[in-house]
Amino acid sequence: MTVCRLTAIAFCVFLMLLSTVILAAQERRALLIGIGEYPAESEWTLVHGDNDVRIIREFLLGLGLRGECIETITNEKATKKGILSALERLTKIAGKGDAVYIHFSGHGQQVTDLDGDEEDGFDEAWVPYDAWKKYVAGVYEGENHIIDDEINVCLKKLRAKVGAKGRITLVSDACHSGSGSRGLEDDEYFRGTDEKFILPSRVARKSGRSNTIEWLFIGACKSYQTNYELKAPDGKFYGCLSYVIASSEVDLSAVPYSDVLTQWAEALERIVRYPQEIDAEGTASRESNTIF
Repeated sequence: MTVCRLTAIAFCVFLMLLSTVILAAQERRALLIGIGEYPAESEWTLVHGDNDVRIIREFLLGLGLRGECIETITNEKATKKGILSALERLTKIAGKGDAVYIHFSGHGQQVTDLDGDEEDGFDEAWVPYDAWKKYVAGVYEGENHIIDDEINVCLKKLRAKVGAKGRITLVSDACHSGSGSRGLEDDEYFRGTDEKFILPSRVARKSGRSNTIEWLFIGACKSYQTNYELKAPDGKFYGCLSYVIASSEVDLSAVPYSDVLTQWAEALERIVRYPQEIDAEGTASRESNTIF
């Protein structure tokens, strides 16, 4: 075997190893969180966030994400500790250049802002499986709500891991100010509540809010709207935004953020029974980058 041929073989092997390293450093990952039936003592109404997780996972697999790169936690596993632990695991395994998709489906609520970083005086919070709807002194004092400050701390750590070229998308199919005062039909469910979680000022929280959101946030509705669930042709209920995402045929690896959001917004408008618009913010939403 000639020296030239050996050199050529060695070079090919080098390229194969290099491509493997590059692919490994640019993985596509996802964390899907969904809650349906909350414990009775929490006083939260039935929703179907756990259904969302199934269809979003199928959608991501269809895009080519590897099953081992998609973590799902639902219902009783989606406690505050469970959710934060999952975010920690995601951050630990994330690498430079990775594209990360995080999806939460369940109830949301506004909670008294105690560090002065919210103009309206309230933080937005995810409602995990073990969070109650009302403050009860000495019993439940909001310790299991996950406020946006805490989410921001987690995402800033994740940003540090994936780097400037990494992509982070956070989808929240919840609602922080929903109201059922209009009166629900027998086959209607909505997420969120207009009942704020009021904390006494003596309860302190540590702020993690950043002036700049270094990820793309996509919410199911505006702050003044209600996020109603959709009854799909299969007879099951889903979050409208989750259903739109899972039903879309857009290539998230090729189509820019702005075009994706436009398509999803148009699809959402076609299926909702009441006014509901996608709420998007973050530096990434102004870029031509893709989600994956």
